[in-house]
Amino acid sequence: MRTQDSITTQMAEHIGQIIDETFAALIESRDSQYAAAIAPLDAEGENLGKEYAAIGEAARNLAELLPAKARVAQAEHDSLLLAGDREGAAVKLAEQKEAEHAAEAMRARQREISNRIGGISEEKKEQARRIFADWYLDCQRAVRPLEHGLFVVMLDGLQKSFFDFQAMTNTAADGVLNSLVKQFHISGLTADERSAEWLTACRYYGRRR
Repeated sequence: MRTQDSITTQMAEHIGQIIDETFAALIESRDSQYAAAIAPLDAEGENLGKEYAAIGEAARNLAELLPAKARVAQAEHDSLLLAGDREGAAVKLAEQKEAEHAAEAMRARQREISNRIGGISEEKKEQARRIFADWYLDCQRAVRPLEHGLFVVMLDGLQKSFFDFQAMTNTAADGVLNSLVKQFHISGLTADERSAEWLTACRYYGRRR
């Protein structure tokens, strides 16, 4: 048969386990939501980055060839013009202009990609803000019952039960030193002022003064 002491210990351990699991679930929920939200944006950004690099290489190659292509096109244009083929000469000039326009189109596309990559970065930040705002409400919903349980149910409840038991057993005395319940019984329920728990509580509740 389990003793009351072992049952109480197991319940306390279970509470600690629930808190650990709740914290882990909150973090996992936030991070998984963010990862899912930005996955398409990351994929788009990666594809755009590859396209930008490919365009850059193509633009460099074209830039190296353009002067030579221009000289060849001009020579062919002149030859056709001298041969009386004005239409053919015009086609050669048009082809050269098209090559020059292609270089500008590449640069324009790179500017578009750069702007879109910047936009993706801002969209990811906006997703982070949206997810954090919703997730913060989940944090409050998780913390508030624990806070109520510790301070109101457990601490206030135990303190009241101390004095109720003292009254029921007639162990109160005229002097505080002779009473069953003493101040250290109350203050000793929580960690002392050198503990991490005390310092953390002061950080949170001290800010509201």
